[in-house]
Amino acid sequence: MKKLYPLLFVLLVGMYSCQEVITVNLNSISAKLVVEGNVNNMPGPYTIKLSTTTNYFGPAGTNPLSGAKVVIADNAGNADTLHEATPGNYLTSTLKGTIGSTYYLTITSSGKTYTAWSTMPDTVQIDSVSYSLRPAGRPGSGSLPSYVVTLSFTDPPALGNNYGFRLFHNGVLLDDIVDNRVINDKFINGNAQHYRLRNSALLIGDSVQVDLVCFDKNAFDFYNTLKGTLTAGGPFSAPPSNPTTNITNGALGTFGAYAYRSRKFQLQ
Repeated sequence: MKKLYPLLFVLLVGMYSCQEVITVNLNSISAKLVVEGNVNNMPGPYTIKLSTTTNYFGPAGTNPLSGAKVVIADNAGNADTLHEATPGNYLTSTLKGTIGSTYYLTITSSGKTYTAWSTMPDTVQIDSVSYSLRPAGRPGSGSLPSYVVTLSFTDPPALGNNYGFRLFHNGVLLDDIVDNRVINDKFINGNAQHYRLRNSALLIGDSVQVDLVCFDKNAFDFYNTLKGTLTAGGPFSAPPSNPTTNITNGALGTFGAYAYRSRKFQLQ
């Protein structure tokens, strides 16, 4: 029996070591400003939404940033100090979005200043919009027949155009730019394009609006990297990085000057 004591001692030590608790120290980080907003060629007011990031174990949801000073100026010398309509949402009063103008955003909060700028490109004409019925039961069509909407346009001869797409259903935004693919004209320059927008909510009799959105390279880079961040995953994927931003001083998000063309119709 004496020979068993050392063995029992080893087993007990091993069992104890298996119960050791490992504590991972998740360091807190300073909150960062998040900016969402644009100026466009549609009538204002235009909205700049400000919020701050939270720690991993912080409260869920967004943290609206109130009390900031937000100014948008253009290259013609016009400036508009935005008013805070609701917590974190700042609206313009006099600014008018104009094709070809450059807009400068300045945000001052807690002793820090953040800036961004963007030039509004020209719009691109929508050649046509068509739609086709998708039978019920097809992948992505749901239990009822739905529609696929096809937006056709021709990219201008000059390089440097960037596009996003928006879909409205019965007057309500259904798919925003980030919900659809963004494209540039690197490989399609000067050619006709046909872009399909699918959503199982589109049914007979519905009112539909599609937007062809033109923006600068900064906005394209933001949406392109944002989509990569949102779709990142898998056991061997690298940790996602923050989307590319044009906001200075370590802020996240984007500020842009967008140009829209729209078509409205009713599904029949």
